[in-house]
Amino acid sequence: MNKARGCFIFFIIIALVAIIFLLFFIQKNPKAETKLTVIDESETQNSSSSNSNTAGSLNLTIKNIHDDGSSDYLFLGIDERENQNKFRGRTDTIIIYHIGSNGIDALISIPRDTKVELQGHGTNKINAAYEYGGLNMISEEIYKLTGIGVDKVMIVNFAGFTKIIDALGGVRITITEPLHDSKSGSDFDPGTYNFNGEQALAFARNRATAKGDFDRMNRQKYLLSEIFKQKANFSIISGIPSIIKILREETKSNFTIWDYLKIGFRLIKNKSSIKLLTLPGKTKTINKISYVLVNDKEAKAYLTENLGNKN
Repeated sequence: MNKARGCFIFFIIIALVAIIFLLFFIQKNPKAETKLTVIDESETQNSSSSNSNTAGSLNLTIKNIHDDGSSDYLFLGIDERENQNKFRGRTDTIIIYHIGSNGIDALISIPRDTKVELQGHGTNKINAAYEYGGLNMISEEIYKLTGIGVDKVMIVNFAGFTKIIDALGGVRITITEPLHDSKSGSDFDPGTYNFNGEQALAFARNRATAKGDFDRMNRQKYLLSEIFKQKANFSIISGIPSIIKILREETKSNFTIWDYLKIGFRLIKNKSSIKLLTLPGKTKTINKISYVLVNDKEAKAYLTENLGNKN
């Protein structure tokens, strides 16, 4: 696997580990109270640099001054080659898991090619914000577009995706149209398959269909929903040791144990009603560069309509 691209791929990893944490906690503490010992964030943050690319270790601090009462987790998929594990570079995937105070949960995908103006770097794509200005720059750009203030972050190396799918015994997927694309590695005729990790990754990366990237996002949403339906139960507990090992190697975050449990609980509770949203935009080529043009007012109105509250 060279570059693993995918809009929802990395969220599958955190969703599964969150569910595992919750199920494992319930199994070990069936009558436990909801009070938990929360890890101090300072133990998981590196304050030596404000830019994630200027120090030997990552700075996972986010200064959220836009708290609106919801919990908003930012997931960044880094486009790096397998086994580098530096968690640096451009963010191939940007997703917010919004846990609304009104009970509405949503996965909000921000197109990586969204056109933005980055301070000190001019016109750019939003996937460059983390590389140039670390978490504070990308969180500010997200706020400008959506009105959502990010609380916590997880940075993911996609190499772990295939390992986790394999550890779970694969995922059953039905394909309704031929998917043949040498770039993604997909080579599937219509039918139902039990995909291993490499096959699932190829399916999620395929862009060689009529609507290109938009078709790809729809396939990824379908893949995500099938993993929830098939794997969000106690049967995955046996895979805890291997999955935790993968998560340690393939992700970096400032999540506390409470964050994992909260996410796991909400995923299990609302897995059939979680909204899968993508910021509305139009593709346009400017100076031979392809961008997605997102109007911030339209984006905020779209989120207000779907999330049921004002951002």
